[in-house]
Amino acid sequence: MNVGDLRTMYVAELQELRSVEDQLVAALPKMAQLVEHPQLRQALKRHLAETESQRNRLDELLKRHNATPTAHEDSSMRAIIREADRWAGMVSDADCRDAGIIASAQRVEHYEIAVYGTLATWAQQLGLAEDHGVLRTILAEEKRTDAALTRLAEGGVNREAAEDAAPEGEGYMARSREVLGEAGSYVRSSARPVTHTIEDFPVAAVVLAGAAGYLMAYLAHAGGTDRSRQRAPEYAWDTGYSGRPRAF
Repeated sequence: MNVGDLRTMYVAELQELRSVEDQLVAALPKMAQLVEHPQLRQALKRHLAETESQRNRLDELLKRHNATPTAHEDSSMRAIIREADRWAGMVSDADCRDAGIIASAQRVEHYEIAVYGTLATWAQQLGLAEDHGVLRTILAEEKRTDAALTRLAEGGVNREAAEDAAPEGEGYMARSREVLGEAGSYVRSSARPVTHTIEDFPVAAVVLAGAAGYLMAYLAHAGGTDRSRQRAPEYAWDTGYSGRPRAF
């Protein structure tokens, strides 16, 4: 393709950007299936819907320029996605894999932010006000997604991945491994699925916790009542009311 002016280059880059979003529509569901952390999984699913909308908006822009949406494939995004797939296949620990998926997703976001920012500037310089407005809106969406991924990473995903590599003697889990050996790892690995389930179904978790507390209280009360009705031991019948031995 011979590019002789900025407008032609702008349209060609729009086609490349449309390819970026199309590749992500195919890649995001696969990434979400590999995720353990429920909030990260939901974030990827939300971004999938947003990405489909972004692709549709780019199609509308290309239609106005009489350009074929599928004319180009973005090779840079293809390489980023291929690298993300490779890492996901190499990492066996679920917590570390989640941290790696966030890193891969943010590489994608940073690439998109760079391209959308450039094209928004070109559209403004070319006097394409409608294009500029659409591209600036999508750019803001990409920045919000990147910020949300950062919050997830810093708020728990990276911390859970780092616990596996914490040196002995540091933190509660390290002390538990020192005292209990493999029991510490078992407790941690068993507790996280429970925590993630609670995050997925918070209302059900509260109801179940309340029911369990009520059942425990009922059993404790019933046990105390039964003990109070037990017959006094035989030796008690050989003493008087005052507790002094009865005369024979």
